[in-house]
Amino acid sequence: MNSATFRMHLANAKLPRYCRMLDKDCPLDRWISYAVKVLRDNGVETFESCDAGRGHCFPEPTIRFHGGHCEGLRAVAIAQTFGLPVADLRRRWVLQDGELVGPEWQMTFVRSRLVRLQRQAERGGLIA
Repeated sequence: MNSATFRMHLANAKLPRYCRMLDKDCPLDRWISYAVKVLRDNGVETFESCDAGRGHCFPEPTIRFHGGHCEGLRAVAIAQTFGLPVADLRRRWVLQDGELVGPEWQMTFVRSRLVRLQRQAERGGLIA
């Protein structure tokens, strides 16, 4: 996240406090913070997320997480239990310096439904 985007997040009074709890220098994107909280509160080891806003690195809301071959299915079950609008689950390897690295999990979400759920979570006090 570039410094201008970071300053915009800090200036936004509606940014839930949880967005700054994990890393004060690089807060979570607002529209995916409830989904990250749900997964982390249920033991999923997330390491990157993006709400796919303008200028962001992912074209769709995405949470990346670590775990063995069953972790993706467990994470989807958790997400569905809490009503998160999962669109896709991927197991991926990346090529770095000519070598495969991974695998890692990547879950994507339906943006419009995710934003609606985030607003409900904020209004209901599920994320502060």
